[in-house]
Amino acid sequence: MNVATSTGVIELHELQSILQERSHRKAVQRAVEVVAHLVPSCSVMLLRISPQGKLRIEAWANIAASIIHSTERSFDREGLPRKLADIVHTKKPVIIEDFRSMADWREPVPSTTSWAGFPILLRGRVIAIVNVQAIEQRIGPEVVTVIEPVVSTIALLILRYEEARELAVRNQQMSILYEMAVAGAQATDEQGLQVKIDHVLERIGRILGYAHVVVFVHDPRREMLVLKASRGREIGHAGMEMDVHGRKGVTVRAFLSSKPVLVRDTRMCAEFIEGLWPALSELAIPLLVGGSCVGVLNLESPMVAAFTHSDIRLLTPFASGLALLIDNQQKTKQLREQATRDGLTGFFNRRMMDEMVPAEIQRAARYHRDMSLAMLDLDGFKAVNDNLGHEEGDRLLRVFAGCIRKIARASDLVFRYGGDEFLLLLPETTREQAEVLLKRLTDFLCPELITMLGRVTFSTGIANYVSDSSAEDLVKLADDRLYESKRLGKGHITSH
Repeated sequence: MNVATSTGVIELHELQSILQERSHRKAVQRAVEVVAHLVPSCSVMLLRISPQGKLRIEAWANIAASIIHSTERSFDREGLPRKLADIVHTKKPVIIEDFRSMADWREPVPSTTSWAGFPILLRGRVIAIVNVQAIEQRIGPEVVTVIEPVVSTIALLILRYEEARELAVRNQQMSILYEMAVAGAQATDEQGLQVKIDHVLERIGRILGYAHVVVFVHDPRREMLVLKASRGREIGHAGMEMDVHGRKGVTVRAFLSSKPVLVRDTRMCAEFIEGLWPALSELAIPLLVGGSCVGVLNLESPMVAAFTHSDIRLLTPFASGLALLIDNQQKTKQLREQATRDGLTGFFNRRMMDEMVPAEIQRAARYHRDMSLAMLDLDGFKAVNDNLGHEEGDRLLRVFAGCIRKIARASDLVFRYGGDEFLLLLPETTREQAEVLLKRLTDFLCPELITMLGRVTFSTGIANYVSDSSAEDLVKLADDRLYESKRLGKGHITSH
C-alpha cells in the first residue's frame, strides 16, 4: 500500500520499520529522516519541551550539528519564537505557506520558503514539536496530508517511550518511598537521620530532575529551622539556621502557613531571601505530620517559572515520607532524652551519671590524663521551697542550670545529682583549673538568681583524679567536700 503525492511517496513498510526499531532514539531519527525525504530540500527538527519550558532538539535531518547547537542556545536565551509558542498554547498545527510573512523567526537554515509545526501532546500538554522548513517547495495542505502519518508515528514513538519512562520513574518513586518507610520505622540518631535524608534527596534529584534541593528541620526548643541536608552544588552551609519568628523568607512562610509556597519569579517576590544558590524561582513544601510542621522541603532554580503546581503534586508523597522520617527521629530522640535527662534542667540524670562517670574515670586512667569532679548545691534552697513554693524553686533551678550551661565547655558533662545538687565532670582539668572555672560561675551569677528572700548563692566541693588518687569514690569525696563548704558558710568552694 502506498500513499502518493506530488511531494513523495510513503510506503507502509517504512512506518512499520520505524515502529520496530529497538532504540527510541534511532526510531525517532529515522522518522524525522522520512519526513525530510517527503519534501524536497527541506529540513526537519524534533523539538522536545520539558514541563519547565526548557527545549532540547532530539532529532534532525538536513541541518548541520553546529546550527542545532546554536539554535538550542538561542531558544534557551531568548525563548521560543512566537509561532512555536502559539503551538504550545493552542496545541494545534501551524502552517506558514509564505515565510516572508513571519517576521520574528530565528531561522536555523537560510532562504526558507515555508514552514509547518506539528504538536505532539501527552495528557493535554505539548511535549514536542515536529518542525519542518522547506526551501524550494511551498508547504500547503496537500503536503501536510503526506507528512501527518509520519508525525503520528513520531507521536506514537514518543508516547510509548514516555509511558515506559514514567513507569520506570514510578517504580523508582515507589522504591524511594519504601526506603523512607523502612527508615522511618527504625530508631535513628541525628547523624543517621542526615545520612538517610541525604540519600533520599540524591535519589529524588536524580530521578525527578531537581538540581537544588534542601531540607530544613524544625528545632522546637529554639524555634529555628536548621538546614539538615542538601542536594546539588557542594556547600558548607549544613547547620545554617532560620528564625521562624523572623517571618522572613519563602521557607519560613511555608513553615508558618503549613502550605506550599510557589514563587515563579523571585525578582517579583518581596519575601524572597537570597539563599544557597542564585535562584530565579523557588518552591517550599512544608513537611507535615498530624497537622504539625516538622520542617520544609525547599527547591530552587536559576530559571524563571521552573516549578508549577504539578511539582507540588509530584513531591507531596516524598514530603510526607520525609516528614514521617523526621518526626520518628525527633520522637525517638525525645524518648531517649526522657530516659537519660532530667526533665526540668535538661542535664543528664542520676542513672546516666552512674554509667558515664566510671567510664570517664577509666578513660582518664587509660590515657594518663587529669579530671575533676565538682558537686554544686544551692544555698538556702529549702527555705525558697518552703516559703515561696515549689514553682519558684523550679524556676530557680532552671536559672541556675542556665548559668552552669553558659560556663560549661563542650567536653564537660553536667548531671542533676538530686534535689538542688549538680555534678560537673570536667575532663582534662586540674584542681586549680576547676577552681578557676567555679570562681567564674560565682562571679557570673545571673541577675535572675534572686528571689523575694534575696540573692541565692551556691556551695561547691571539688575532687580531682590526680590530687585525690587515693580516694575510692571521687563522687562521694566531692559530695563530702560540698558539705564541708556548706558548714563553712554560703558560697564556699572546698577542693582539699
